[in-house]
Amino acid sequence: MSRVGVTQLQKRLDGLIDFLNPHWDFVNCHMVNFLTDFHWSTFIPDALRKEIGCREDVELAIEELFWQSCRSKSKFPNWESFLAQGEQERLSNHLELLTTVDQLIDGDENHTQLSIREFMSAKKCHEVELTAALIDHLVKNCNQGCYIVDAGDGKGYLSSRLALQYGHHVLGIDANAANTENALSRNRKLQRAWNGLTERAELQSQGITPKRRGKKSPIRDSSKPVPALENYKTTARFITTEINFGDLLEQHFSKKGTSEICLTGLHTCGNLASTCLQVFHAQSDCRILCNIGCCYHLLRERYSTNEFFGNKALMDMQTDFGFPLSQYLQQKKVRLGRNARMLAAQSIERTLDAKELPNMTLYYRSLLEILVCRHAPHLKNELQVGKVRKFEDFKEYVEKCASKLDAPWLAAIGDTELELILQEYAMEKHYLDLFYLVRMSFAPVLESLILLDRLLYLKELGYQRSYLIDLFNPVISPRHFAIVALKPSM
Repeated sequence: MSRVGVTQLQKRLDGLIDFLNPHWDFVNCHMVNFLTDFHWSTFIPDALRKEIGCREDVELAIEELFWQSCRSKSKFPNWESFLAQGEQERLSNHLELLTTVDQLIDGDENHTQLSIREFMSAKKCHEVELTAALIDHLVKNCNQGCYIVDAGDGKGYLSSRLALQYGHHVLGIDANAANTENALSRNRKLQRAWNGLTERAELQSQGITPKRRGKKSPIRDSSKPVPALENYKTTARFITTEINFGDLLEQHFSKKGTSEICLTGLHTCGNLASTCLQVFHAQSDCRILCNIGCCYHLLRERYSTNEFFGNKALMDMQTDFGFPLSQYLQQKKVRLGRNARMLAAQSIERTLDAKELPNMTLYYRSLLEILVCRHAPHLKNELQVGKVRKFEDFKEYVEKCASKLDAPWLAAIGDTELELILQEYAMEKHYLDLFYLVRMSFAPVLESLILLDRLLYLKELGYQRSYLIDLFNPVISPRHFAIVALKPSM
């Protein structure tokens, strides 16, 4: 298995930054301002705009450049070249930086994965099965008893699987006390049904259709013991680099003496992913790290200021910076920006698979910003509309916005003006669709920058056994990269 070095990561990060440098304003623009700030003419290069002359060109470009799995020579050569440059920067196209699960486990046998879909969605099932199997392998290669700490435990999907199927001692930690109670409640239900669920999963893995749930199978082994609940505990804590996992494990499991800790987290939100890497380094008994991050827009940036966060209370609790982590990018004072981080969390893979254009709400919201500029210019870029549901047309959308925002000036706008604005900007809807797709093509490039910064941070600290693993199917689970790090044996 090849080892990725510091110099190699620095070089790749330099390539990403060089590619992104001309486009920072583009990736940080807001789709709400597509019409008011003339995004099409401002951010789409002249050579690309010249290839799009009418609505038919837009529709053909979307079909040939995005929906078709293999691009052939088309009438949009400049678009093809532009998109291809971005695709070459994506982490998924730099396999020399990635480690597969097979390479990591070096061909060792592992448990047969059981597909147990009850109590969770198909997406979560996919994520939990693969993550739990990987963690089980990592933990079993420890020199001594290993406790697992699940950061951002949420409803306990991963923790329950690790405790029930694999028999590990797991402490789930979540900042929300309600989540920890719900996780225990879910685990109790899962525990009662566990033997039946595993039996069904085993039959399905053999191609046998099990009986409907509720009917006792004639082959069921009623003497099979129910898994113990004592090996899964939860606690409500906000995780910072000051937390002491050893003390918490002693409180909840009466753990005596030194034990190794595996710190994991399945889709740790925002800054929590970065904090987990820092805690892994700070605590000597934390020997294994397996982290899959998400919600990049909630990262606290070292060099980005004046940002809006919906959950200000949560953000104020964060004491550490989440980006950049590596000294290399800190020396360069690399800044992403909130809109770029939001873009990094979007999924071009899902969009292409579903051939999904932005819904009408995005277009209507950009039209609404035109009305803001006309009637309440002091609110430009300030109006926080949020989700608006169940509307038939633009008129009803505006009415719902006016009611939601308690905005008499918006409610007073007449039907005639609304009809005229729809006519005036009718063609712009098609340009907005294409703009949306080309901007989204930058999402995996931005995510690559965030993930490689995290890997470089670990390498700079001397953790040579640090890896980036493409763990999930990106269409099923858009945040599909895991960071794994192992400290040397004590």
